[in-house]
Amino acid sequence: MKTMSVTKAREFDQITQILKGKPAASLALLPPVWQKLATSQCDTGLSDKMRLLYVEAARLFRFHDTSMCIEALDAIGKDFKKSSYPDFDKLSVLAQTPLERGTVAALKDIFSEFGYDMPSSFYIAILTTLTEGEGIVGLRLFKKKNALMRDRVWDAVLHGSLLVTPIGLYIQSIFSRYGVRFEHLMDCGCKTHLTSDASFTIALDRDFKPAYMQNMVAAAFEQYGVNAMTSGAKRGF
Repeated sequence: MKTMSVTKAREFDQITQILKGKPAASLALLPPVWQKLATSQCDTGLSDKMRLLYVEAARLFRFHDTSMCIEALDAIGKDFKKSSYPDFDKLSVLAQTPLERGTVAALKDIFSEFGYDMPSSFYIAILTTLTEGEGIVGLRLFKKKNALMRDRVWDAVLHGSLLVTPIGLYIQSIFSRYGVRFEHLMDCGCKTHLTSDASFTIALDRDFKPAYMQNMVAAAFEQYGVNAMTSGAKRGF
């Protein structure tokens, strides 16, 4: 069995120290979905390692009890349910335009790498840019009152996945293979579009991947409250 070098082990600890060993709330204080996730009673495809790392991040986030903490934990926890994920094989058959085919193919490759360890909203929000939005404007979140809860988790997960640079760069490199670019901006808008830019390759270090993913989910928790409280009219957009 392959083990990390001493240097890599130290770097791994550096990446995870924002969460590791810090004060955390008891499991009983987490929303029910996280209690089920912790004991493998929820129908998810989470790997055992990531399930435990995500629960650790959830307990720390709950301890600090920030704005909209419970709502964020509940929404993102439910996002890991297997039934929430797209059927990429079916979507591949239905895709018609070059943009649709490229986006679905890229997401299928990304799913092959991250699978159910990536919250389902990541995949669904990007797919929705293909069916919603006004041309180059793209999908604008927080514009429909009946979709605010949906938009909060979509925005948080997108921010989290792109804030952790190794994950964000890897994702963009996959899109570049298919001549597609994904953009998510500070006005909570996002879009996919075809591009003639040269493709590029960014490797994802397998040793650090669990730490990156835990950082990503922790960032999504934080972003949920921040963006929900400052989006739309309250932010001046």
